[in-house]
Amino acid sequence: MSLNSIFQYFVPKDKKIFFPLFEQASNNVVVMATIMVEVVNSNNPATRDELFKQIDKLENKGDEITHQVYLELGKNFITPFDREDIHSLASAIDDVADYIQGAANRMSLYRIDDFNEHIRKLAELVLQCSLDLE
Repeated sequence: MSLNSIFQYFVPKDKKIFFPLFEQASNNVVVMATIMVEVVNSNNPATRDELFKQIDKLENKGDEITHQVYLELGKNFITPFDREDIHSLASAIDDVADYIQGAANRMSLYRIDDFNEHIRKLAELVLQCSLDLE
């Protein structure tokens, strides 16, 4: 067995696995933030409840993407950049999704119906930051 064939074992088969996963995770956060803006601009409680459910589903999807990043880290010996940085980036994107879901859950739990200008502005800022993340 040659030395070259040993190194080939450690080289990842798909060198571009992490970047599409990061794109999926950031796109998921953008969709969540967009729905949050819809929530604070909606006057219909039934519509808001449906939007809250969508945010929960998207947060679960984000958790699955983050889990996939962690699995790929475990499978690949050589990564495009530092393993700790990949882990930190995936965790940070997932944290943003968790915070959006947490805000949505609190709005739903406390039955907030009066969304003033400040809440709308905060939702817009979260959306803008999510777009910058993308």
